Amino acid sequence: MAVSVSELRPVAHLPLVLGLLRQLDVAAVIDELLPPHPATILSCGRGGEAFVRAMLAGSRALSQGGQRLEERGM
Repeated sequence: MAVSVSELRPVAHLPLVLGLLRQLDVAAVIDELLPPHPATILSCGRGGEAFVRAMLAGSRALSQGGQRLEERGM
């Protein structure tokens, strides 16, 4: 069976990482290890996934997290 490819596009690493995190069910593992706090809206597992994706994306928002929380009174 022959396949013709008309265009090649680079694939970013973030969708691959997200797929791997979901396939390994990392959020559920984290949620099992860390009991939920009644005041949280986002589970620890989903927050962990977001943290990993932000680190791999090179987001500078992580280094400014404390400042942003203080601005919101947290």
